[in-house]
Order: sequence, then C-alpha cells, then structure tokens
Amino acid sequence: MNKTAVSKLNDLIQLDADAVLAYQQALDACEVSEIHRKLKSFQDDHQQHINDLAELVRANGEEPRIKRDLKGFLIEGFTAIASQGDRSALLSMLGNEELSNHMYEAALKTDLPDEARAVVERNRRDEARHLAWIKEAIAERLWETKEGAAAVAPEGRRK
Repeated sequence: MNKTAVSKLNDLIQLDADAVLAYQQALDACEVSEIHRKLKSFQDDHQQHINDLAELVRANGEEPRIKRDLKGFLIEGFTAIASQGDRSALLSMLGNEELSNHMYEAALKTDLPDEARAVVERNRRDEARHLAWIKEAIAERLWETKEGAAAVAPEGRRK
C-alpha cells in the first residue's frame, strides 16, 4: 500500500476516533432509551471502523494515528455544548454523520488497494445507515414519543 493510501486510512481513523468521542457526548444527553441504544450502536460501529482501519495500517508496517487533534477537541466540545437532550443530541450527530459520509465518499475516490477499499466501502455503508436513521429519527421527532425510536425500524424505515 502506498503512503497516500495509508495517509487516507489514518485520516479515516482520526475521523472515527473523533466520532466515538462526539457520540459519548450525545449519549450523555439522551433520555429516550431507544435513541440512546441506537446512538450507542453507532458509536460501537465507529470503534470497529478504527480497529479495522488500524489493522490495515499496521499490516503495511505503519502505526495508526489514533490520538486526538484540535479538530477532535472542537467536535467533541461542540457536541457537548449542543447536546442538551435527545433532540439536540440527534441534531449534533446529524452534522457529524454528514461529515463522516462526506469523508468516506472522498476516500473511495482515491486509489486504494482492494482489501482497503472493501473495508472503506463497508464502513461507508455503516455511515449511510447512521445518517439515514438519524434523519428519520429527527423527522419523526422521536424524542416526543413515549416509545422513542420503537416507531422506527433498525434500517431507518417506519414500522
């Protein structure tokens, strides 16, 4: 794998590391258990992305870049300030997932080896699923229902 591809994977690792921290801030603000459960599963997906991408980087003799940077502090701080309940947590994570989707789409436009491309494509599908569910949860105003997200199926479709 060339240095450009390794650098792109490290950029995605950093993105997912920032997302894990931002999701924690959103989770701390959640009150509806189903929204909390879903956001926790998305946070877990981001952690898995870090693990999978880091394995690829290490397989190429490099060290993954997993430490926080200024952007990560800013994203986490913004999410903490903006997340004051389920509605604001969802709105904060909407912006974070839009960024994640954009970054994964951009990575797929670069020259990646087949194994790396497969991992990035799988992660991109997770990002699209996260974004779709969050958009649906906001549209359905799930924070206003007693059942919370029980009204939305896992794939982001109404039951």
